[in-house]
Amino acid sequence: MRITTHLIRTLTASAALTALMAMTIGGVANAAPAAKTAAQDERVQAIITKGDQEIARRLSTLNTLSNKINAAVKLSAGDKAALSTEVSTTVTGLNTLKTKLDAETTVEAARADAQDILTSYRVYALVVPKVALVKVADDQQVLETKLTTLAQKLQTRLATKKQAGKDTSVLQAKLDDLTAKVTAAQAISANIETSVIGLEPNDYNANHAVLGGDNDQLKTARVDLQTARSDAQAIVTGLKKL
Repeated sequence: MRITTHLIRTLTASAALTALMAMTIGGVANAAPAAKTAAQDERVQAIITKGDQEIARRLSTLNTLSNKINAAVKLSAGDKAALSTEVSTTVTGLNTLKTKLDAETTVEAARADAQDILTSYRVYALVVPKVALVKVADDQQVLETKLTTLAQKLQTRLATKKQAGKDTSVLQAKLDDLTAKVTAAQAISANIETSVIGLEPNDYNANHAVLGGDNDQLKTARVDLQTARSDAQAIVTGLKKL
């Protein structure tokens, strides 16, 4: 009787322990996926937060850029329209991407959206320097046109002085140099404008050096124009002395 009672108690205790172990193991098993899900949610949210910050930074930059484009008085009408449209399209795209990013629930999808901020828009690598390059090129073309008109007027005055028997050889050499410098600058400015205005993010993605050397070329053109202006001033002064 005592053995039977003891056996029953032992079996009961064993069953209770087995049940407790089953509950514990089940609890651990259920807790592991929950912890994993929470960790993933945190990673997703971290990516979203950082992505939203980067989008906001770019939108602020684009807003400033838009104001500069609108305020530029030497940009050609065509270039101003093209650049304004590009900035506006980029703003719309980034806002759409933000909505998509904010709704993501997996790390992979959030990462892909975050990567798109860079590769699909290239605000800092392409859009900002592109606007700057085109603006400088257009500014220089305005000056080139003015210098070309001035050169024509100076040529007329030199011809008049020469007909009057004055020695214009030195001043003519200055004018020839002026014309050559303006022609060289025009070639650079026009080439930069036409080659840069149509560039898109995919062009930069395929070739990170797509804008390479453009700034240096414009600097060369700027030096040529400075020389041309100096030539013009020297000619004007020289004409007064003839």
